[in-house]
Amino acid sequence: MSKWRITLYLHLYHTRLFSIYFLENNLLVYIAYLVYIFSLYISHMTLLQLRKPNFLPYYAWQFILYGGPCVVVWLLYFLAFFPGMMSRDSLDQWQEVITFSFNDWHPAIVSFSYWLLTRIWFSPAIICLAQLLALASAVTYALTKLQQRGAPKWLLLFLTLCISFFPLNGFYVNTLFKDVPFGIAVFVLSIYAVEIFESKGAWLQSNRNIFCLALALTCVWLIRHNGLLTSLLTIACLFGFYFRYRNRVLLAALCCFGLVFVVKVPLYRAIHVQGKVYALEILLTHQIGAMLHDGAQLSASEKQVLEKVQPLSVWQKEYNPFTSDNLVFNEHFNYAYLAQPGAREAYIQTWFSLAKRYPNSLIKHQLKVSELVWRLDHQEGSYTYAAHPLIDTNNVGLTTKSLSPTLNQFIKQKYYSTLYKTLFRIILYRPAFYIYLIIISGLLTILLTRSRKYVVALAPIASIIVGVAFTIPVQHVRYLYPCFLVAPLLAANLLLHLSTYRRRTSSPLLATPLP
Repeated sequence: MSKWRITLYLHLYHTRLFSIYFLENNLLVYIAYLVYIFSLYISHMTLLQLRKPNFLPYYAWQFILYGGPCVVVWLLYFLAFFPGMMSRDSLDQWQEVITFSFNDWHPAIVSFSYWLLTRIWFSPAIICLAQLLALASAVTYALTKLQQRGAPKWLLLFLTLCISFFPLNGFYVNTLFKDVPFGIAVFVLSIYAVEIFESKGAWLQSNRNIFCLALALTCVWLIRHNGLLTSLLTIACLFGFYFRYRNRVLLAALCCFGLVFVVKVPLYRAIHVQGKVYALEILLTHQIGAMLHDGAQLSASEKQVLEKVQPLSVWQKEYNPFTSDNLVFNEHFNYAYLAQPGAREAYIQTWFSLAKRYPNSLIKHQLKVSELVWRLDHQEGSYTYAAHPLIDTNNVGLTTKSLSPTLNQFIKQKYYSTLYKTLFRIILYRPAFYIYLIIISGLLTILLTRSRKYVVALAPIASIIVGVAFTIPVQHVRYLYPCFLVAPLLAANLLLHLSTYRRRTSSPLLATPLP
């Protein structure tokens, strides 16, 4: 029996078993699953034959091949958690959409993008669908580039299925976190960086590529406040390692700077963006709390400054090394004081004064709060906040209206059951596993290619890892979501270079088949 007939038989038998339960409970879920089985069948058949219909454009067929399974699987999450999953941060941004009053606590461009999308359909669901299609398109682009470079069919199929079924992808594309578009932007920027390396810089000669690179740099810069570091470091690495193409890199950088200026100045003025970003104050507050918790002695001036922020008893009581929320989101914390002229400078000076005297407390604190970056599993007293499978209580009438309650309960049950099992938690929800995969893949690729220029491909994700390690306030996995996307790309790229290395170094005698 041919391979495709065996595949079809197995898929249909699997579908029959699935239907015994779900056909009786939810017809919509069953239909979705049939579509998913069909997409798997098409993907498998295409990878076996690599034939596309003549009536479809190349990239449209590639999207069906690689993005199709992603769309179908992630739509199951969409049906289960309709109209989307929303935390308190998400609801704050949704309030901005409703009132058209934008605040830059969360980057205003994200809320404004939500507002634009809701002109099509006034529902969080349209944002989820946009994120779903954006990530599926990025995955399609990445796998297409790997295919063009000779990736084996089994690897492409394996990556397609892993990315499709990876639970965080299904949860996150259906959650209104700014970290999701940010993760997609970093993923795309990393793909471009790999392409630049693999083409020895020739990729930069295309005007279209320069525009796409500038757009990716701009999105990374604007979608999260820490994206500034990532964009600037990537530009610096491109200048340093591809100086031959300095004019092209300069053009991309100038386009990026121009787009950022247009958004930050005329657009933000036009939509009256208000507010102040307190990210630095939150970071310093958590670290000051650590030093006070360890018994730091205060001078009169230090005590005066800190008591204006909140009572010293609160500093002592609310400190938790794994989250800053208790310290900065309580009824006593005086944001109004920190907004006064000179208050921020006095607060920073107080931090410097304490940090010089109590560096050990600071280091101990930072090792604990940054454990999400370097520990495979959380330590006692800590936690792993991976997904948010609900809509928080709100006053705008948003509630989960699942189109498939059975599927909703099934996904949540599987999520919680895996979250509380150590091995599954490490592999599915802890970023450190993927950070180590990125480090190993990057170093081995540099050794195999004997080229330090591969640092360019590592620069975007490395800047995020380092930045989060020094600034993370809570154990939220979403801060490191780009790692879950970039790690498979770099690992697959390593496998391609390993294959090339083996062919290059293999003995002609061993390569000759035996008679």
